[in-house]
Amino acid sequence: PIQLKKNRIFWGNPGTGKSTVAEIFGKVLKALGLLSNGEVILKTAGDFIGSAVGESQNKAAVILQLSKGKVLAIDEAYNLDDQTYGKQVLDTIVEKVSGQASEDIAIVMAGYEKEMRKMLREQNAGLSSRFDPTSAFNFADYDVHALLRIFQVR
Repeated sequence: PIQLKKNRIFWGNPGTGKSTVAEIFGKVLKALGLLSNGEVILKTAGDFIGSAVGESQNKAAVILQLSKGKVLAIDEAYNLDDQTYGKQVLDTIVEKVSGQASEDIAIVMAGYEKEMRKMLREQNAGLSSRFDPTSAFNFADYDVHALLRIFQVR
């Protein structure tokens, strides 16, 4: 059997298809029986951040619970790279999501490569074991020819 990591990093600029690929990823994981639902829940880093101590951890735990069986896609995840509330969110994700094949959840962290690498390096050491940067998907910007093909198909 092929080992498939469900937790992934998608890096690239806005508008390069990260959310669309997350939806396809969810359908594939569902079809393979690796997720019970396969739907995608789109969140931004700001959806996790609370205004008081402990609120970010609680929000993260609730979002993770609601994402069971699904793909949780966190756009602009690098905005969690701080020493207060964002760190609490990342610590909660590391605590609650081990990345084991038996877990009924997949998490996609999306954002700019440089900022995401910094976050993985400087935050909780467990992040890199759950979101392996060596297997990240890189979404390149579309060139003029690709944009023309997209326009013609639509």
